[in-house]
Amino acid sequence: MEIATDEHEQAVARAYEEAMSAVNAEPEEPISEELRLIYNIEHMMQEANSGASFEQYFRWASLEEIREVSSQLRSVGLSDVSAIVERAIGVAFPNGLPTSPEAKDEATEWSPQQESELSELFTSLEELNGRVMNVLGAYALKICA
Repeated sequence: MEIATDEHEQAVARAYEEAMSAVNAEPEEPISEELRLIYNIEHMMQEANSGASFEQYFRWASLEEIREVSSQLRSVGLSDVSAIVERAIGVAFPNGLPTSPEAKDEATEWSPQQESELSELFTSLEELNGRVMNVLGAYALKICA
């Protein structure tokens, strides 16, 4: 299991905080695609890890974030993580990603089977935490240089 470096953790934290400030501003301030990528991936990792499952992430993330995160993971070289996320999306939303926040709220009452599968997929994701942080950190260092 790969361990995240302090340098990469700090780079991601700085970029995430910058993006979060813009996203939470009233009105929301525009951010670059690069910062949005870091924000979306780090948000997914934080939510999934804090809830020890994808369930928390799917409940709290916007539909746009969920829709974008797989391709963003692939774009930074995390295709294996993207595959796990895509499988989790398929388990959580077997009829496809909902089209509105209200429909998403209604679709987040999962069966015990879905909860079990989401937990198993999270275990696969959790094993990659260090690598995700290192790849995202290297990306953050590159764009912020």
